[in-house]
Amino acid sequence: MSDPLSTLALATGGAFLGKFVGPAAESLGKVAWERAQQLGQKATAMLSAVGREPQSVEPKVLLPLVQAASLEANETLAEMWTALLANAADPAEYVAVQPSFSEVLRQLTLMDAHILAHLYAPAGSTATEPMLSGVMVKTLVVSFASTYEQVTLSIDNLLRLQLCRGIDTVAKGIGPANIAGTTYGHYFIKACMPPKS
Repeated sequence: MSDPLSTLALATGGAFLGKFVGPAAESLGKVAWERAQQLGQKATAMLSAVGREPQSVEPKVLLPLVQAASLEANETLAEMWTALLANAADPAEYVAVQPSFSEVLRQLTLMDAHILAHLYAPAGSTATEPMLSGVMVKTLVVSFASTYEQVTLSIDNLLRLQLCRGIDTVAKGIGPANIAGTTYGHYFIKACMPPKS
């Protein structure tokens, strides 16, 4: 086998690492290529829906975006990747797609994405302004029928990525009691939403 994962397995311990890679190594390249093709088709369709044709994208934005997006299996996160590519290729340039956005999106979980949607698009808004007033962490736990630990782990990741900011602290001093949007988070979310006409 000559795929990169098999080469890595041989170079770093052969059979031991091969147990972690398994038979998926052989099909990963093909699946990633198919997902990359679908990404391009869906991004083109998003732009067509608002009457625009894609323009070329800077390699420093395009290459990491396509590479990371081609490995995404979750449909919600895949839609965010599609929108990010569509906005990067949008000749209207309504949203400035920063090179760092691909790295940030690559590090998000589905829970992170749900929290961001709740924070930046409350009550069906279109994330036109950052939500500065904040959302209570307790509210997020109830809204997602999740555990406090799962929600706060996601919030810590979002804080680390500067997609939100903490307001106040809980009684024990661990984590914020409320979170609010940031300017960086606001533009990131806009870039991960379908282009507007």
